[in-house]
Amino acid sequence: MLEAILIATIIIFALAAGYMSFLIFERQESLSKASRYDVSWSASQGVNEFVRLLQRVTALAEEPTTPRQEEVQLRFDILKGRLNLFRSGDFERFVNQTEERQAIVGRLNDLVEQLDEMIGRVDDPETAQRILRLMAPLEADLVGLASEAAYFSSVEITQFENELLQLHRNFSLVALGFFLCGLAFIALLGWHNRLLTRTHLRLRAANRDLRRASDDLTRMAHYDLLTGLPNRLLLRKHLEEMYTSAGGRIARGSRALMCLDLDNFKNVNDTLGHPAGDALLREVATRITNLVSQNGMVARLGGDEFVIILSNIGVEDAAALAGSLVEAIGKPYELEDHQVVVGTSIGIAFAPDAAGDPDSLLKDADLALYRAKDDGRGTYRFFEPEMDAQLQRRRMLELQLRSANFDTDFELLFQPLVDLQTKKVTTIEALLRWTSTFHGTVAPDEFIPIAEDSGLIVPLGAWVLEKACTLASDLPPYINVAVNLSATQIRRSNVVDTISTILSETGLSPDRLEVEITETLLLDDNREVNSALRQLRALGVRISLDDFGTGYSSLAYLRRFTVDKVKIDRSFVADIVGDPDHLAIVQAIVGLTHALGMTSVAEGLETEEQLLLIRASGCDEAQGYLFSPPVPEDEIKEFLARRGWKLRVA
Repeated sequence: MLEAILIATIIIFALAAGYMSFLIFERQESLSKASRYDVSWSASQGVNEFVRLLQRVTALAEEPTTPRQEEVQLRFDILKGRLNLFRSGDFERFVNQTEERQAIVGRLNDLVEQLDEMIGRVDDPETAQRILRLMAPLEADLVGLASEAAYFSSVEITQFENELLQLHRNFSLVALGFFLCGLAFIALLGWHNRLLTRTHLRLRAANRDLRRASDDLTRMAHYDLLTGLPNRLLLRKHLEEMYTSAGGRIARGSRALMCLDLDNFKNVNDTLGHPAGDALLREVATRITNLVSQNGMVARLGGDEFVIILSNIGVEDAAALAGSLVEAIGKPYELEDHQVVVGTSIGIAFAPDAAGDPDSLLKDADLALYRAKDDGRGTYRFFEPEMDAQLQRRRMLELQLRSANFDTDFELLFQPLVDLQTKKVTTIEALLRWTSTFHGTVAPDEFIPIAEDSGLIVPLGAWVLEKACTLASDLPPYINVAVNLSATQIRRSNVVDTISTILSETGLSPDRLEVEITETLLLDDNREVNSALRQLRALGVRISLDDFGTGYSSLAYLRRFTVDKVKIDRSFVADIVGDPDHLAIVQAIVGLTHALGMTSVAEGLETEEQLLLIRASGCDEAQGYLFSPPVPEDEIKEFLARRGWKLRVA
């Protein structure tokens, strides 16, 4: 009877252990899948393919060629494949959680259906432009969907990791129960030597298996399955212990954290497949570990992101290590008979510079990483406090720009341009100003780039054009109006149609409108930009080249793109009185413009001495505080009326 009970008990515990092993294996597989090919990965791949298609169509629109057309078709087929992933498996479950996500995927599906009919005719410029217009509104929504997918995946991975920890605890309890039952049966069956010996051997073998399983479970919960490095969970624990043991404060220079992100890693997956990508990640992990050695902890956050925690290291040593990492990771890799080259960008934060908790330290290092990427990739940057402040301010300003009322929150100021021979005002330049509800007056140098990056410059620029042309239509016909034109306005909108419509509605003659562009816009040699500028000139609109001399000034593009005016940057005018070199530069630019039949304009005049030298150089026009600062609409009208359209200057 006792033997039957013993056998039955052993069978029960064996089944329990087997079931636990099955659960552990299942969670391990789920965690591996979620870590490597999760919803976040699918979303990022979809967004990247969408952007690639957008770039290829843009390139084809600039210069139609058969290879580019075939590449557009290839990218479109890949995008359709990504869309199928959006409507299946875990991603479909993620999308169905909110109506907004369903709407975005639905819009993407509708877009793909529309493009399916148009893609065969993409070599036609009008078709390519139509495709770009259809795709542009969806780009920001897809980026937002990818951001939500990243958060969804991180929550799912954390859930799997917690389940593995719970299974480890349960497995430990089963082992303890098994052991206790074994002891009980040994005490009860002490008189049965043969059975006791057999039972003892079985228990010893079972305990070895349980300890091995326990060790494996602990490792799976705390280490990355692909590279063998500590995972996000163990990294978090290490950081928390680091701050806890130091009482929330860490001595300066005693701890540093590096965030590494591989550059162009996605190209490896796309061209050689994910097995090659996995092999590359393992090799990268080895190179990082060899350099860090015993001086720190190396962890993998997921994807192509790695983190290094360093002890007792200073700024110079951290910079030297970061440089070595960039060099080592950038060396070629041999993968499946292919030579692969990837780079890395690194962000570095020191513990004392954080707010005293792991999240702040990781965030600071991440901000430094993004600065490294913005500065050209393949380099490293240290965290600086203003990075966070700049990021938060930029986000707030973008939100306020999106909700701003152009008519109440923005104001146009006007500054006159004066003919230096007749002393008459020839043009008034429209200058945009913004007073934020929360931040007060925001400089154009700060909010204009935000508006360009977010695409808000397109409606805002149209508003400026309409207001400026409306004012000019009430002025005498010999007073022109100048408006700055952003590169984004040309690339993201049909600016020629917009200007043509505004001129028609306001009744302003096209030759009284001057649009000011920068040198970098011409330097891009973008077919779409070139076409727009030529169409504007054909319409009769005048083109001015602003801030000449500060960028990539070149006679080549001045000859290639005929402009009406060249505005000499204020930096040369400011020191023209005491610096013969600046005077020589101004004279050279004036001579160049006259030789090409263009009007020269000096910016930033503030003194009579500057005016005398500028006039002596032969410059045609000038503007600056010497004549008038930028003033509102009613004041510019009063100014012009009071002066009789003519300035009394030396």
